[in-house]
Amino acid sequence: MVLERMLARVSTGMRRLADTRAEKVAFTRLFRNRHVSKQEIIRTAAARTAEAAAGRHVLLIEDSSEINYEAKRLRKRGLGRVGNGKDVGLFVHPALAVDAADGSVLGLAGATIWRRQGRKADDYQALPIEAKESYKWIAAAQAARQAMTDTPLATVIGDREADIYEVFARLPDERTHVLIRAVRDRALGGRERLFGAIAKTPEAGRIAFELQARPGRPARSVELAVRFVAVSLRQPRLGADSRDPRELPLNMVEVREIAPPSPKEAVIWRLLTTHSVETLADACRIVDLYRARWTVEQLFRTMKSQAIDLEESLIADGEALERLAAAALIVATRVMQLVHGRGPAGQAFKAARLFSSIEITVLEALVARLEGKTQKQKNPHPGHTLAWAAWCIARLGGWNGYARERPPGPVTFSNGLKRFHAIAEGFALANPN
Repeated sequence: MVLERMLARVSTGMRRLADTRAEKVAFTRLFRNRHVSKQEIIRTAAARTAEAAAGRHVLLIEDSSEINYEAKRLRKRGLGRVGNGKDVGLFVHPALAVDAADGSVLGLAGATIWRRQGRKADDYQALPIEAKESYKWIAAAQAARQAMTDTPLATVIGDREADIYEVFARLPDERTHVLIRAVRDRALGGRERLFGAIAKTPEAGRIAFELQARPGRPARSVELAVRFVAVSLRQPRLGADSRDPRELPLNMVEVREIAPPSPKEAVIWRLLTTHSVETLADACRIVDLYRARWTVEQLFRTMKSQAIDLEESLIADGEALERLAAAALIVATRVMQLVHGRGPAGQAFKAARLFSSIEITVLEALVARLEGKTQKQKNPHPGHTLAWAAWCIARLGGWNGYARERPPGPVTFSNGLKRFHAIAEGFALANPN
C-alpha cells in the first residue's frame, strides 16, 4: 500500500503519504522493519521491468548519486559519509533499463544502495574488485541481466567512473555488450597508449546534435569530428587478477568538438565498447547510444530536487532510509516512463502498463475535458496508449498541449500525477462499487 501511495503522490514524505496518524506510524514502521529488504524491493521492480524488456535490445544505464542528509544530521543515525567525506548520507547506484531503439524507459532493472563507512585501505588499488566500492558497476549490471531472462541483447552504459578493467573483462557475454566513456590513457600492446592511438587515426567524418543543458552549462548545438579504431587493452599491473585476461580487444570511438566556446568547455568523448565499429555509421550509432546516458541524470534530479525530494525525509534510521531510497527509485522511474513515453515511443505501450482499469476510466473523462476545439488542441495519440495517458498527465501538470511548446519534463509530470491521483481518489470515493 505504501508504494502505491508513493507512486500516487510522488513523494517519500510520511506526512504527505499518510491520511491519518495511524497510517503515518504504519508506513514509518514498514521502512524500519528489518524483514523488509531493499534487495527484495529492487528485485520486485526488476521482475516487472523484465516483462517490458522481453525481446528488445536494452540499454542498462548505470550511475551513482549521493543522498545528502547533512542538513538533518541531528535527526539521523546510522548513516555513512558522502562524497566530500564530511556530510552524512547514503549512495544509490541504479541500472536503468531503456529501449535502445526508441529511448523509452522500461523500468528499474537493478540497483545497489549503500552507506560508506570508514576510509579507503592503504592498499585499496591492490584489492580484488569484489572488495572495492567500484564493484557496484559489475554487481548492478549482473543482477539486471539475471532478471531480464527474455532480453536477447543488452548494452551496459557507464560514465568515466566505470572505466575499470574488470568491467570490460567480466560483463560481456553472448548477449551483453559494454559501452564506457574512457578516462584512463591505458597501455596497449607494445609501447602505445590509448589516447595516442586514437589521436593518430584519420577523421572518419562529422556528427552534429543538440547538447543537453546541465548545471552550469546551457544547451547548445555541437559539431564533432569522429574517429574510431580497434585497440587491445593491456591488463594493469596494480591489482591484476589472474581470473581476467592479460589483454582485451575493444573498439574505441572518439568525438571531439570542432569549435567549442572555450577549450575548457570542449566536448571530447572517448568511448570504449565491445560493439563492432567498422564504419562511420557504426561509430555514430555508438555515440547515439551513449547520449542516452542523460536519462539516468534526469532520474536523479527527479528523485531529489525536481520532484520527490528524497533528501527531505524525516525518517531517522540509516537502514530505513536505504529501503526508502529503493522505493524512491521506483517512483522516480515511473515519472521518467511518462517523460519518455510522451511521444511516438509511448504509442507502443498500453496505458495499462502504468495505470489501473479504474484510472484509465478517469483518464478517458479527463482527456475529453482537456481537449480543445481545434485539432492542435486534441490528444494526438491512439487511445489507451502510454503516450495518450502521458498527454493527459502533462496537461494536468500545466503543459498547454501545443506541439510547438517545450516538451513537458519531470516536474510537469510529477505535478500532473499528483493532481491526477487526487481526482482518481475522488472518483473512487464517489463510485465505491
